[in-house]
Order: sequence, then C-alpha cells, then structure tokens
Amino acid sequence: MLKKIISLISSLIASRLSRQVRELYSATVILNLAVSMISIFEPVFIFNLFYSQEGLKGALEAVLFFYLAVYSIYIFAIPLGVRFAKRYGYENSIAVSSVFQIAFYFLLFISGRSLSFLPLAVVAYVLAKMFYWPAYHGNFAHFSANGEQGREISNLWALSSLVIIIAPLIGGAIIEFFGFKVLFLVASILILASNIPMLATKEEFEPHDFSFFDAFKNLFSKEKRREFWGIFGFGEEFIVLVLWPIFMFLTVYDFLGLGAISAFSISISTLVLLFVGRWTDKSDRESLFIFGIISYVFSWVMRVLARNNLGILIVDSYSRISKNIVSVPFMTSIYTRAHNGSVMSTIAFFEMSLVIGKLTAIIICLLILQIFSPGWNAIFIAGAVFTLFYLLFKTR
Repeated sequence: MLKKIISLISSLIASRLSRQVRELYSATVILNLAVSMISIFEPVFIFNLFYSQEGLKGALEAVLFFYLAVYSIYIFAIPLGVRFAKRYGYENSIAVSSVFQIAFYFLLFISGRSLSFLPLAVVAYVLAKMFYWPAYHGNFAHFSANGEQGREISNLWALSSLVIIIAPLIGGAIIEFFGFKVLFLVASILILASNIPMLATKEEFEPHDFSFFDAFKNLFSKEKRREFWGIFGFGEEFIVLVLWPIFMFLTVYDFLGLGAISAFSISISTLVLLFVGRWTDKSDRESLFIFGIISYVFSWVMRVLARNNLGILIVDSYSRISKNIVSVPFMTSIYTRAHNGSVMSTIAFFEMSLVIGKLTAIIICLLILQIFSPGWNAIFIAGAVFTLFYLLFKTR
C-alpha cells in the first residue's frame, strides 16, 4: 500500500527539471508570494480611488479605462520585450521587470494622494509586463523537458499555490492593520529577492534579434487564425482577475475576508492541480481540455447566482479548479510548440493574441455598463462566451 502511494506521488512530480527551470521555480514562488499579497487587492484599490466621488458605475468605468490603457500600450510593447529577452537573456529581462513592478506599486500607492500619478503607474505596469511575460514564457518553453511539460507546469503552479494560499491572508491582514503603504513595502522587498535564484548563476545564451513588424504579420497570418481565436478566449481572464475581485469585495466588504476566501479556494484547487499535470502528460490531453472548458463555462453560470459569502466561496473554488483543468493542457501545448519550433515567435503570438482578447473584454464590459448598472450578470455571461472560444484551440 505504501509503495503504491509513493509511486502515485512520484508520478505526479516532474523528475527531469533543468537548472534553468529549477531557478525559475524558485524565483516564481518568491515573486508570486509578493504579487499575490497585492494582486487580488490591486483592482479593488483602483476602484476605491474613484468610488467615493464617482459612485459604483463611475468607479468601475475608471478601472476599465485604466486597464484599457495598460493593454492598449502593452500589445505594441510585447515585440520589444521579446527583442530584449532574445538580445540580453531571459533572466536579465525578468530582473529588469522587477524594478518596474516595484515602481508600479509605488506609483499606484501615491495615486491615492494625487490621481495625476495614475498615468505614470500605467507606463510602469506596461514596462513590468513587457520585460517579464515574454521572458518568463520563453524561459519555461526553451528549457522544459519534452513529455514532462504538463507536470512541470502543474508542479510550478502547485508550489506557487502553497505561498499564494497564505499570501492573500497576509496581504489582507497587513492592509487591515497597517494599510496599503506597508503592504507595498513588504511586496517590493520580496520582488527584489525573487531575482536572487536566477542571478546567482550566469545565464548562457546567444543574442538574437527579433522583428517588430514580423510579430504583427505573424499575429494576423491566415494559417494561425484558428489558434488566434482559441487564445482570444483569455479575454475571460480579465473579468476573473479584475472585475471578479471587485464583485467579491463589494459582497464581503472586508479585505481580510476577501483574502480568506481566496486562500481557501486556492488550497482546494491546488489538490487537483498535480493530478491535472499528470493527466496532461499521460492521458488524452484534448479530452481533458474539453472537459475543463465545459466545467469552466458552468462556473460562469454559477457566478450569476452567487450573492453571499458562502456562494462566492463555492464559486471561486470551483472556478479555480475548472480553470486549472483548462490552463495546464493549454499552456503545455503552447510550450511544446514553442520548444519544438521558434520559441519567442510562438510566445509573442500567444501573448499578443491573449491581449487582444483582454482588450475586447474590456470594451464589451464598458458597453455593458452603458446599458446596465452595474451589469454583473451580463459581465459574467460575457465571460462564459469568451470561455467557449477555447474550444477552437487544438491541444494535440
């Protein structure tokens, strides 16, 4: 019996991690601890900057316009981030991003005193994304082991989840007792510390160039149209990461309670995550992916019905589990294609397609607010529609 349990556990764990991926694991776990202390409260903080003067509708519109500005600039910055990573290395690019991530949090905090700092926060946020995401995805895709990508992804997310479980609780407690200022300071120190694992050893790479215009040409190529629309489904992620936390906050109306709900739902989804990675590597990836999409669509229907703390807790937990079942086979396919082909060209296409989906979601949500106020049910239905676009993506 014990041997079977040990065998099961070992089958869930990736065993051929490269040095680069191990370093990425360590750096990501530390970074996620820092970012997750703030991320769920980030849209709520922006919302509260406008809520007292503009009301619910005006505050939601302000949040949407903030992220509309971020992603409108970011889509043109992605090829530049790819070029930097190819020329100076993945790890150096990620290290540079940490400086702008801290600048973003600082500018966001002082925007509470003067909204004139908010445009600068947008620029800092774009630069943080530009230097981080192309390099992060490129590093993982380039150095991951064939046949283990599913477990490598699920193991990384599971490790991150262990710190993410406590991060919202810590973040909520710090805000509740000390305020946002102390939270931003603690997060900034951790963000800087996340660079230590990767910069401890010298990165080996060959500098290459990357064409800005080829990135857009590839984005709109006829051959990749179906793949584009599949990735376009990530528009739902904007609703989950930005508007859903605001909805939860308005229902719970307590930072510590919001952190507790997030921590509990993450802990439940983490248990499923390791098995999803193994199933992705060993089983029919496409069937698992489709099952996840159907389950995830249902989570949007459940959101329409969630109007109290218990309902939100159930929906948030179920939603995270369903999204993991979608995301692990999805990202495994992206990394496999990148690993076996042109790494950064594939990553640029993925990231740019994703951003177009999020921009579209933002515009749709703005239109919904002009018809309904606040229109939560319509927004959640829009999330379900975006999720259906995932069906166009082939994981084989």
